[in-house]
Amino acid sequence: MTAPAMVAEFDEVAGWTAEAVEQLGRRHAIPATCRGSASPAALAWLAEACELSPGMTLLDVGAGAGGPAAWAAERFGVRPILLEPMPAAGRAASRLFGLPVIAGDGRRIPLRTGSADAAWCLGVLCTVRDKAAVLGEIHRVLKPGASLGLLVVVERGRRTLPAPDGNHFPTLPELRALLAGAGFELVEQVGLPGRAPLSWSRRAEQVAAVVATRHRAHPAYALAAHQGERFTHLFASGQISVRLIHAVSRTSTQATHGGMMSTGEDDFLHELEIEVEAEVSLVEASRPEEVAGLPVTEWLFDPADAEREEIGLRGLLDAVEVLEDGHRPDDHVA
Repeated sequence: MTAPAMVAEFDEVAGWTAEAVEQLGRRHAIPATCRGSASPAALAWLAEACELSPGMTLLDVGAGAGGPAAWAAERFGVRPILLEPMPAAGRAASRLFGLPVIAGDGRRIPLRTGSADAAWCLGVLCTVRDKAAVLGEIHRVLKPGASLGLLVVVERGRRTLPAPDGNHFPTLPELRALLAGAGFELVEQVGLPGRAPLSWSRRAEQVAAVVATRHRAHPAYALAAHQGERFTHLFASGQISVRLIHAVSRTSTQATHGGMMSTGEDDFLHELEIEVEAEVSLVEASRPEEVAGLPVTEWLFDPADAEREEIGLRGLLDAVEVLEDGHRPDDHVA
């Protein structure tokens, strides 16, 4: 069960952040939705380490409200697929950036084996107990030799202060062992390369100020703020630190079809696309926007549930299209 403080920090605040961005303007979107997970310098280091390039499929595991993936798409031309378990965060990513979002977590990634060109996982590993399962699934969906970028909060020595709810910090030796056990070769690692520029920080802080003004009295805001305070104390005391890691999926003996999907895999995606399109049509036919205008006593279903289902289905459909487009012969020009 997810700790209430985690839901507050990663879900409810994400929804409020999207609302604040829409009020302040699109220039605030990426800085605000990277807050707490990455800075431009950290993202640039990871992107260069992973050698991101136009047209690559980038899987973002635990993508939150989508800021890092949107940054990578804007700067490097990658085709992101977001995996995010928190509903409000996934809706925020879709709403702000129009990115394909799959509802789910890293322990079971609903993608075909060897379908992603690169992956990153930013500020997520410390929030899951079964880190081996997450890294193993990422390894499965990556092509052999593909890069994984990690931003990880690690424990340094003996921790005396309490960890924020739902966090389980690995040590660096534990992380190295986990990567090796999952089939990754650790290539390089660094600390945070630098602070964010003032222009970036200012926009993120403006969004945070709007969220605080609107929601300071909400219990979820207090929970999220308490999480932040615990992190601040741990960082200040030197008991935790952030590491950026570049690892590579070790090449397996499994055939890769020269980077192309097999006919069976291609048929699977096509059939899945047809099924999802049919589900989207059914949801649209229910006309949730019209139902929402009726008295509650006349509702046959909750229109909010229908809206959430449609967003989830469209995210899955977009992800399927990214995978299909990324493996068509005419997409790769010599």
